[in-house]
Amino acid sequence: MSDAAMRFAGGDAAWAELSEGRPMKWAEIDVGALRDNAAALRRHTGEAVQHIAMVKANGYGHGAVLAARAFVDAGASWLGVSSAEEALQLRDAGLGQPVLAVAWTHPSTHATLLRRGVDVTVWDISAVDSLRQAAGEGSGRARIHVKVNTGMNRLGVTVDGLPALLRLIAGSRQLCLAGIFTHFADADGVDDGFTEAQHEAFLDAIAMAKDVNPEVLVHCANSAALLRHPHMHHDAVRPGIALYGYAPPGAAGIAQVRPAMSVLACVTQVKTVHRGDAVGYGRTWTASRDTRVATVAAGYADGVQRAQSNRGHALVRGVRCPMIGRVSMDQTTIDVSELDDVATGEPVTLLGGQNGTALGADDVAAAAGTIAHEVLCGVSARVPRVVVNRP
Repeated sequence: MSDAAMRFAGGDAAWAELSEGRPMKWAEIDVGALRDNAAALRRHTGEAVQHIAMVKANGYGHGAVLAARAFVDAGASWLGVSSAEEALQLRDAGLGQPVLAVAWTHPSTHATLLRRGVDVTVWDISAVDSLRQAAGEGSGRARIHVKVNTGMNRLGVTVDGLPALLRLIAGSRQLCLAGIFTHFADADGVDDGFTEAQHEAFLDAIAMAKDVNPEVLVHCANSAALLRHPHMHHDAVRPGIALYGYAPPGAAGIAQVRPAMSVLACVTQVKTVHRGDAVGYGRTWTASRDTRVATVAAGYADGVQRAQSNRGHALVRGVRCPMIGRVSMDQTTIDVSELDDVATGEPVTLLGGQNGTALGADDVAAAAGTIAHEVLCGVSARVPRVVVNRP
C-alpha cells in the first residue's frame, strides 16, 4: 500500500474504555518505584553521567508518558525510543527533554522529527541523505547519532565503514554529529570477554567521531553494562529493564531497584472439578483428585503467556496457585484447593506481590521460557493501567 493510500484507524481501533464501575483486569503502576529506580541508577553512575531513559515499547508496558515523566522527575536528561511514533507521542504529551530514536526511522518522518527536535540514528548513506534533504527544506539542522555495529549484527555501520559516513556528515552544514553509540550483545552474560571486545572496537569508533566533533555524546551501556562495567559509562548510559525494577543476570544487588508493575484480574467462577475430569482446550490437564478450580478473567490477549499453561502460578491471598489447563485468550484457570471460600470478584495477582509473596516478571518468565522484558511488554493495551504510589 502506498503512503498516500494509508488510512490510519486511530480511535476506531482503540480499546474500549470503562465508563463506570471496576475493570475485571488491571495493571497497577507504582510511579514511586519508577522514580526510585531511576534515582538509584543515577547514584550508581554518578551525576556526571547523563541517563538516556529507555521508554520504548510503551515504557516496557508501563506506559511511555507515565514512565518518562517519572524518570525525568528523577533526573533523566534524555528519553530513548525506538520509532518516530514513540518520539512524537512524548512531544505531544509536552515532554521537552532531548529524545533519541535509537532505531530506523522512515525517511517520510524525518522532516517532522527534525521540526519536533528529535535526534535521529543513522548508519548508512541513504539515511544521512534523507536527513540532509529534510534539514535543507527548512526543518532545522539534523542532530545525528551514528550507531556502530561492534558485534550485535542487527543494525549499525561497521568500524571499517565509519570513516566514509563521518566524512559525509562532516561535509554538510545541515547535519550535526551529536552522538556515537553501539549496543552490546551479551553484557549480562557470564563471560565478559565478548562485551569487552565490543567495547574495544567501539573505542576506535569514538576516536574517529571525536575528530569530527570533540563534543560528540558517547554512549553504549545498557542496564547490564551500566551496573557491571563502570568503565563503559562514558558520557551517557541507556538503562532499560533496570528502570522498571529488574536487574539483569549477574547484576542483582548492585543498585537497589524494585518492580513497578503488578497485574491483577478477578475470579469469575469457582467450581469443583471431579477426579478424572479435564480442564481447558485440548484437555491437557486432568484432575487426579477432586479440585477447586477458579477461572480468572485474563488470558493470552492480556499478556498471560500461553506457555504458562500447566507451568505458571498466580497469587490468591499470597498463596501460589498453579495454573492448570491451557491459558485461553480471555481466561486462565488455577487450582485454589489450598484456600477456603475463594469467591467471584476476588482479585488474583498474575504479576507482582501479594500478602508478602512475590511473583515477579522474572518468575513468570522462567515458567514461560522467556525473559522479564517480554513479560512486561506483553501486558496488552486492553489491560487498564492504574497509577499507585507504594512506600
